[in-house]
Amino acid sequence: MTATPTLEMLDPATLTVDINVRKDAALTADFIASIKEHGVMEPVIAHRKEDGTVHVLMGQRRTRAAVEAGRDSIPVMIIDSPEEAERIVTQVVENIQRAELTEADEADAYHQLSLIGVSAAAIAKKTGRTKTTVESALKAKSTETGAAALGKGYTVEEALILAEFESDEEATAELESVIMDEPGMLLHVTQQLRDKRDRAAALAALTAELEAAGTIIVPECGYGEDSETLRVTSLKRADGEPATDEDGNAVYIETDYRGEHSTVAVVTGWKDLGFTLRYYSGYGTSSAPKGPMTEEQKAERKTLIENNKLMQSVLLTELHRRVWIRVLRRGGPRGRSAAQTARGTDWPNGDRRGSPKTGGPLALRRHRRQGARDRGLLSVPP
Repeated sequence: MTATPTLEMLDPATLTVDINVRKDAALTADFIASIKEHGVMEPVIAHRKEDGTVHVLMGQRRTRAAVEAGRDSIPVMIIDSPEEAERIVTQVVENIQRAELTEADEADAYHQLSLIGVSAAAIAKKTGRTKTTVESALKAKSTETGAAALGKGYTVEEALILAEFESDEEATAELESVIMDEPGMLLHVTQQLRDKRDRAAALAALTAELEAAGTIIVPECGYGEDSETLRVTSLKRADGEPATDEDGNAVYIETDYRGEHSTVAVVTGWKDLGFTLRYYSGYGTSSAPKGPMTEEQKAERKTLIENNKLMQSVLLTELHRRVWIRVLRRGGPRGRSAAQTARGTDWPNGDRRGSPKTGGPLALRRHRRQGARDRGLLSVPP
């Protein structure tokens, strides 16, 4: 009966390392710096001999880097015999190769192997999986949210998506709802959330840049004479000349239908500063709402902008889908690629000959007739 492996914190300088075991164990400056800052995160596997010396079986590179980095101790998994490490690997690999293992079960198995120092590439080679599959599973397992999702029976892809948004409770709740009710929409909703996150990050970065430069940012910009703040393009200076950006004393951050942010030069308190309206806009009359927008109006405007963005995302997705379906359907069986069919020619590099004498229009028509015959839509002879 073999003894249970034990985890000990040992001085790496006291460990025996066979440097010929792994010829590609070159120590880079970046790797040593990482070990110096973070330490050895995964235990090395070692065997204690009868004379008390500890011989490293797996993790020689980490051990040597820890010595170079001056670490006082590293985690070491002491096993009963050198054969024990290979036994653990074999057992886990056999479990992975059993039928009907869930993705969560496989991720757990990969995690076990990684804990004893087996790399993702080695796991992939031993299990017959791709390295990307193994790395994705280990990444999902390494986060609290991802591990919890795998424990609920979610796939690795779903767990990775949830882990990506683990700091956003609202997004996580929405994603879990989609996984349960409309799993086919998961990637689409995920992209929408990424776009929203990117827009928010871009807005925060722009705001920070403007504030660092001492620029005043106003939350809203009106249109009529009753508005406290107007765009410089709507104003004239006291001398009657159109106002320019240099006349602005603040900026308004504008977001277009694509979610892209830009700044607009504005003048706040324009009447007191001697500016007048450049054009009569019709705003600010007795029939128009006066004063700043109410909270309800702001909420309605925000909802309208969000709906426009969502509609654009849906329309673009559907447009891309229809274009590619059309391209793929038009690809003929006579060696023409879908891209060539989409260009309307099977000539190399889209070469369209320009005159009837060189076969331009005639060849194009022949090409199209042949495509129709290939699809059974035309029965005329070639």
